[in-house]
Amino acid sequence: MSFLRKAILVNSTEFICLCLGIVQASIIARALGPEGVGQYDLIRSMLILVPQICCLGMPMSFLYHSQRDPQKTGKYLMTMIWSMLFMGTFGGIGLVLLMLTKAHYFGYVPWFVLIAIGFYVPVLLGRVIARNVLLIRIEARRLSLLRILSVAGFIGMVLIFYSASILRVPQALLCFFFASLIAAVMGWRWSRHYIDFSIKPSWKITKQIGFLGIRLSWADMMVLVNAQLNIFIIKYLLNSFESVGYFSRAQRIAMLVVTAGHAVWPLLFSRWASLTQEKLTNHVEKSLRFASSLSVIIVVGILLTGKWIVLLLYGKEFLPSVIPMMILVPGAGMYLLSRILIQLLGSRGSPEFATVALIIGAASNATLCMLFIPGNGIIGAAWASTAGNIILLTILMLIAGKKYDLSIIQCVFLRKPDLKSIIEQLHYKKTRNDNQ
Repeated sequence: MSFLRKAILVNSTEFICLCLGIVQASIIARALGPEGVGQYDLIRSMLILVPQICCLGMPMSFLYHSQRDPQKTGKYLMTMIWSMLFMGTFGGIGLVLLMLTKAHYFGYVPWFVLIAIGFYVPVLLGRVIARNVLLIRIEARRLSLLRILSVAGFIGMVLIFYSASILRVPQALLCFFFASLIAAVMGWRWSRHYIDFSIKPSWKITKQIGFLGIRLSWADMMVLVNAQLNIFIIKYLLNSFESVGYFSRAQRIAMLVVTAGHAVWPLLFSRWASLTQEKLTNHVEKSLRFASSLSVIIVVGILLTGKWIVLLLYGKEFLPSVIPMMILVPGAGMYLLSRILIQLLGSRGSPEFATVALIIGAASNATLCMLFIPGNGIIGAAWASTAGNIILLTILMLIAGKKYDLSIIQCVFLRKPDLKSIIEQLHYKKTRNDNQ
């Protein structure tokens, strides 16, 4: 199966999960209302951010080193497993203590939800470990099924609580936890054949994957900070879960532009880490051409139908989300291209450049938020986010263009030869090397 066919398979799965996720988000929004959604998304943002801090970039470092030195894959894997489970346990405890000491910021959370939150970090890291074992061999079908099981489990539990009229913030958070637990269990079941507990973790390998992992994690962590930053600042400045709820729904619709890429980015990382310099430039330019063409189509579609999307999914209560969403959508298209360039820099062992660009983009976003939100509310936050994405893409394009000899003109919009190549790859069923 060619790289393109694998990417399309995983993206097809992502589209299915996107549809299921839209249904799930619609149910949660209608059940919780703007204020409940605001608290749910604030806590959910922390649940997304903390595991990234705890894993120290080891999953991506594991991919990188395993591609470069396949003979040591087993040692890399076992060292990563023990290290991440250890850090995940402490991360879960730390997150619970933070929510207890900052209850005025996060709102009231029942004790049984706090227990689930404490276990969430190590569970999620276990799921990431299993996913990366499958990524080493690019087992697209199992990766796709793993994603579907997680989302289907989530929506199934949400529907149960909703049909019983007991879907509130605590129940929604429990659904979020158990969805990851289902995926972690299935992932470990599929990857157990590659796990050998007779291999002892090595301190030398820990330092090896940890060193690159920390370099990579700064980039990944800043990606997540950029995505969640506005929500944290809105809550801090406006002290309103309702405002967070409106903005998070606007952001969720805008990020539909980026959602499809989530499944393909690890494939790109694994692919680009193994390509020679001669083949790399052509492959990256083609990927950017495809992504830019796709993003323009999606951006235009969302801008034309945005108001009806909000009404259909969330109801009239969330109409204040429409204007911020319209402002956020073009920036999301630029963010999609930025994420591809971040994967490129990380796959070639130069994540520091991506980290610098992300820090500048985040600093710009935060500064503009502090200036715009007090007078303009969530609309100001939307303008700040889009401006930050423009700055981020500009810096990354300049860095990548210089390091890998990329031509900006060659990175924009598909050409006739690209379409011909795509059609050929889709029709070739025989496994072959995709060097195009």
